[in-house]
Amino acid sequence: MVEDLESRQDIDEYASTESSTLEHVQVDRSGGVVRITLNHPPANLLSSDLMRELATSLESLEFEPETRLVALLASGKYFSAGFEINDHLGDRAYPMLQGFRRIFAALAKVDKPTLSVVQGPALGAGCLLAAGCDIVLAAESAKFAHPEIRGGVFNAMAAALLPRLVGRKRAFEMILLGGTLSAAEAQAAGLVTRVVPDDRLEAEAAALVHRFEESSAPIVQLARRAIAGGLDLPLEEAVEHAEDVYLNQLMATEDVEEGLRAVVEKRKPDWKGR
Repeated sequence: MVEDLESRQDIDEYASTESSTLEHVQVDRSGGVVRITLNHPPANLLSSDLMRELATSLESLEFEPETRLVALLASGKYFSAGFEINDHLGDRAYPMLQGFRRIFAALAKVDKPTLSVVQGPALGAGCLLAAGCDIVLAAESAKFAHPEIRGGVFNAMAAALLPRLVGRKRAFEMILLGGTLSAAEAQAAGLVTRVVPDDRLEAEAAALVHRFEESSAPIVQLARRAIAGGLDLPLEEAVEHAEDVYLNQLMATEDVEEGLRAVVEKRKPDWKGR
């Protein structure tokens, strides 16, 4: 309860100050797309301060129904090299784990499509942060790894989430052996949605973002809700969940009528955003 209150206070403070007080992440909004950039050179290490800023930024989006997409980017040569080494030790370990857990709780609760754009290494917690988004666009030179085992530790969130993303066998291999996957190997494993040449990454990301900018915010949010809410359910319950979202939420929007009418009339829809 105290933690929830602190999170709520963080959101209120963030909403009033926006990115003017953010030191390790940059937040930009345009066209219904929110771009959150990790900006903690040289390796975008997930310090306690960065994780707090990132979690608060994500949590604030829960109350922005006009947001069509949340894009997670990174400045510099690394997407992220993961946790700071010293945060694994002593009484700093618990806040580190809770800070990372808070980010994933925010990703689940934000109820909007998420995209990560990965250029360079995504290691440890950085690997999971990238892969935890709904869509992962990676440059050919990107690398993905969970090398923590070589330092005598492991990532607790990876132990729980990675088997759900890549399957049990590949998760055991990645966590227990600490090997590195190329972008192509990460795509084959299910960590990455699409791999593009390095010199095409920016253009491909822009094209993908543009498609969301042309979409209806409530419709993409509800479609994502139908998928996400059924991921861990038996098939019959997942179908029931998706049907409930379709019949009781999607069909109550104005945009569903406009979208279908536009298809019949062979024109671009004029989305109302409601």
